[in-house]
Formats: sequence, C-alpha cells, structure tokens
Amino acid sequence: MGDRCEAGEGVPESAVRVINAERKLQKLDFLVRNPDYLANVIISGCEEGRLPRERLLDARAVLEEREPALHTYRMLRGRHGAFEQLNNALSVLRHLELIAIRRSGRTSDEYVRRRDYYLLEAGAAQAERMRAAEPLLAWYDQQTAYVAMAAQGMSGGQLKALQYGHDEYADTPERQLIGGITTRVRERLAAALAREGLAA
Repeated sequence: MGDRCEAGEGVPESAVRVINAERKLQKLDFLVRNPDYLANVIISGCEEGRLPRERLLDARAVLEEREPALHTYRMLRGRHGAFEQLNNALSVLRHLELIAIRRSGRTSDEYVRRRDYYLLEAGAAQAERMRAAEPLLAWYDQQTAYVAMAAQGMSGGQLKALQYGHDEYADTPERQLIGGITTRVRERLAAALAREGLAA
C-alpha cells in the first residue's frame, strides 16, 4: 500500500513506497481493520463513478466471503476520529531500518505540517520473506489491496469525511470503540448489486 516513490528532497534513498501524512495512514489502517467500513467505501466509489461497478463484487467479498468477523479490530475514537498510537508499533520497524518517517512541510521550528511514512527496500524484502514463510499473511495482502483500490486518489480528509458520515462513527465518545455498520452496509450492498445486475 502507499504511493510509489521517486527520488527527491527529503525522500530516503532506498524508499519504495510512501504514505503522505499520519491522518491518511490512520484512515487506511481503520479500513484494513474494519471490513464493514471498507465495503462501504467501495460501494460509495462505485456509486460516484470513481470505481467500475464490478468492484461491487469486491465489496461483497470483503463483507461476506473473507471471514470479516474474524478480522475486525475496532479502533478507539480520538479527538479527530479513529486513532491508534503509532509510535510503539512503528518503532520496531524503524529500529530495524525497514521503514523511515520524515517530517515534511515545516512552517516553523515548532510546527511540522505532516509526517510522511516510507517503506524502504529492506522492508519490502522482509515482507516478501514473511509472505513465503507464512501463507496465512496472504489475507493481509489481499485486504490492503482492497483498501488501496478503494482509497485510490482520495486524501485522508476525504476518507475521514466518509467515515464521519455514519452516526456510529461520529457519535462515538472519545476513547471509546467505534461501532460497526455491518447490517446497514449489507443492505446497501444488496441493493447496489441488484441495481447493477450483479446479484448472485
């Protein structure tokens, strides 16, 4: 997941992928961990014409065929939406020089507009080794592929707006788990599949 990197100022020499800004990383992480919200983003993309209608079949796979109940990891609501403390999880990867984090868009000595997250060549190679050794990790490869497809061309702010469009998300108090939307998304998906002639 993430965008391909090109050499440039501030880009680590061995970087192969980048996710620009923590907000976007948080929103993508939320979609990986919440298949119901991911399926909803895919449906919205199809209805808006951002994604071809056949992608509704991917939404069905995410919601019905990939054991979503076993792969749902709800996130806490922070001040600005779904939030997970990244430092602990990423510190191991940084220490092993598998990823790099760079500050970008400095506006003063005290304030940094964003942090960019880079996957390095060593990290990509380690991921390949893990895939070969642990076939069960294929689930995460496919899930992140669905997320990348669903969120293509979208900013963190756009993803945030979609998530806040649900009362279960918007009305969750801070430091509480964000509720699911599975029942409503299943109904929405069934209607969209029938409308497009894709219902099984």
